[in-house]
Amino acid sequence: MAFSLTRWVNNIFERNTNGDYIYYPSEYTNWSNGGSNLSIAQNHPILTPAMLFVSKLYSQPRFWLENTKTKKIITDHWLLNLLKNPNPYQTGKDLLETQMFFQIAQGKAVGYLKSVTGVSEADSLYILNSDLIEFPENFKTPIVSNRIYDKKYANQTILYDRDGENLKIKIKDLLFFYDMPNMGNRKNFFRTQSRLDGLEQTLINTKDSLLAKNIILKSNGKELVTGEKSGFPLTPDEKENVEKLFNNKYGLSLTRKRGIITKSSLKWQSLHIALRDLGLDESVKVDGNLIYTALHIPKDILSLEAKKTTYNNFKESMVSYIQNEIQSSLDATIDVFQKLIKKENLVLKGNYDHLPVMQFILMEKYDGLSKRAKALNDLLRTGIPQEDALELTGFDRNLKLGDIQQIQGNGNNNQNQGQQNNNQGSSGNN
Repeated sequence: MAFSLTRWVNNIFERNTNGDYIYYPSEYTNWSNGGSNLSIAQNHPILTPAMLFVSKLYSQPRFWLENTKTKKIITDHWLLNLLKNPNPYQTGKDLLETQMFFQIAQGKAVGYLKSVTGVSEADSLYILNSDLIEFPENFKTPIVSNRIYDKKYANQTILYDRDGENLKIKIKDLLFFYDMPNMGNRKNFFRTQSRLDGLEQTLINTKDSLLAKNIILKSNGKELVTGEKSGFPLTPDEKENVEKLFNNKYGLSLTRKRGIITKSSLKWQSLHIALRDLGLDESVKVDGNLIYTALHIPKDILSLEAKKTTYNNFKESMVSYIQNEIQSSLDATIDVFQKLIKKENLVLKGNYDHLPVMQFILMEKYDGLSKRAKALNDLLRTGIPQEDALELTGFDRNLKLGDIQQIQGNGNNNQNQGQQNNNQGSSGNN
């Protein structure tokens, strides 16, 4: 019999007090020993689609540059072009999706700015696998001022081991996007933990529950027949005659039979196990909801409980999730890219207002603005000073409204015209 050394090396086994050996297949060992957060994030039946949902939603912002003095919108800039076409292998959305996926899985995403020699502005941007980054021996991040750091420490190099291609990259050419706080490491502030570290056991339990369910499904339908007492076996001729009498092979192939013919007393046992008795599905649901909670995904958006939600609840949850979670992550990313802009008064901005689900908020915003404008007009008609009326209704005190006296005059004229009409009506009745 052929012996596979690789199969047994990848497996582990335990022995109990009765001398029984319990073997664990390689799928189990990959999860319990040595599996990186990134590999788990890419191969988990619940975590992977949830992270893809977050990453794909995050990858759809609209970027622009604005001059803070002139309020002019700028759409042609090297940084905007870089975000649209970051490298030969990815589009802008691919890059942002990779960034968020790595950011969640590894606690941070590391961007590598690459430029042509002699050109200060980068023309390519890559997201690196931070597991492949090696810092120099005795590397330490000092607590110094920005100016000293830029001059003395920003030119330190890290080693990026990409399948034997060791790239030396200066720290000043790297961008760090953190998911978890990065100041917890006493020696190296560039290192951080991942939110998946706290989910390690939950992720393993979910995978093991699904494996156990698969094993039970494969074992169901099998039967066990054992002898209870000793007996005399039938001779081959006797057995053949009895099988012919009972038509034991009717409708089956030559190698199969419908029954067992023997003189011994037999005991039959079904190996069928009801899955509902094990509670595996309930266990997976509980663990899956823990995973969604760790990703801050509301139950009205993603849930394993198969409970229906109304469209309004889904819509409001999506809007709230984008505003409070996704936009916050995008703002943190923008702050990192902002450091690349050397020109003063030029600010990078981005949002998700163009997404269809966000139109719901725009309609509410327009409705609120209309009510504020009406309240402002009512205050002005009563004679309240313009600056006070603007402040009371939530507008800028320096907002220019045109000829306020004309608005008030139109209001007075309308009131006078109404009073005249009333007087004319009274005269006619008399």
